[in-house]
Amino acid sequence: MGTTTCTSAAVWDMQAERWRKSLKAQGLSDNTLRGYLYTAQRWRKWLETEGYNIEPDDVESFHIDEFIVDIIDKSSPANAAHHYRNLRVYITWLKKRKQITGGNPFDETEAPKVPDKLTPLLSDEDHAAILLACRGTDLQALRNMAIVLLFIDTGMRVSELHSLLAEDIDFKTKRLLVRGKGKKLRWVQFGASTGLALAKYLKARAKHPLADFNPALWLSRRTDKPLSINGIKRMLNRLGQRSGLVDSLHAHRFRHDFSHRWQDAGGSEAGLMAIAGWDSERMPRHYGKIAANHRALAEHERLSLADRLVS
Repeated sequence: MGTTTCTSAAVWDMQAERWRKSLKAQGLSDNTLRGYLYTAQRWRKWLETEGYNIEPDDVESFHIDEFIVDIIDKSSPANAAHHYRNLRVYITWLKKRKQITGGNPFDETEAPKVPDKLTPLLSDEDHAAILLACRGTDLQALRNMAIVLLFIDTGMRVSELHSLLAEDIDFKTKRLLVRGKGKKLRWVQFGASTGLALAKYLKARAKHPLADFNPALWLSRRTDKPLSINGIKRMLNRLGQRSGLVDSLHAHRFRHDFSHRWQDAGGSEAGLMAIAGWDSERMPRHYGKIAANHRALAEHERLSLADRLVS
């Protein structure tokens, strides 16, 4: 009888499947799971393309460096840094599972440097233009208005907005139950304008064919499924084009904008972390870079150092 050889690509595929089950057992969100597994898939394909017929125990630091450089050349340092973090988790998992018997090859690597990037904020005029582009009385327009106002009011992630159920809204307290990363639950508050928009949308939603059969809050014009995450992203992109924004409109701009306005108004860092669903104190500082810059510019203008000398 002949023997069946297992290629290195097949070995990586099997390890990725085991990793998927391990990640799933940790209760990670589907979005995080997809990101990790995409990196594992990209790593395996890169090894195959480059002709590296190696298994986990053969990985060396130069393999990782070359993989990251390839991503930088094809996309950006930020994207490379994202895959570097994901691959490090994967390789460390393989080390813990004794698939790597020597040292961790990541110990001899450095994460790619990512230049600071200030996400452009949305001005009051931008907000007005976006809300104007939402106006209408049909289900889609009412839904879009409610979505945009929720982004402005709460700064929630697009995955969190997508996972909302109709029963998560408490109009009496003006609160909304949000399922964050790691399926952590938190309450966020919404204002009167957002509450009115939600009420109008729910009234129109009640007439939708799926209203009694699907608990998802956001229903699409199609009757076979609710609005998807990609559907939300495409909707925001269309609103951005209609409102005349030069840069693309995406949910993360609302999140940056929410953080800026919170901190610019004197809101506490602890409060921002609780509302935004952050565990690390690093996040509000990262999202607050533009807010800090705006405050510094306002302070600079008030001090007017050269004017004091001249006068």
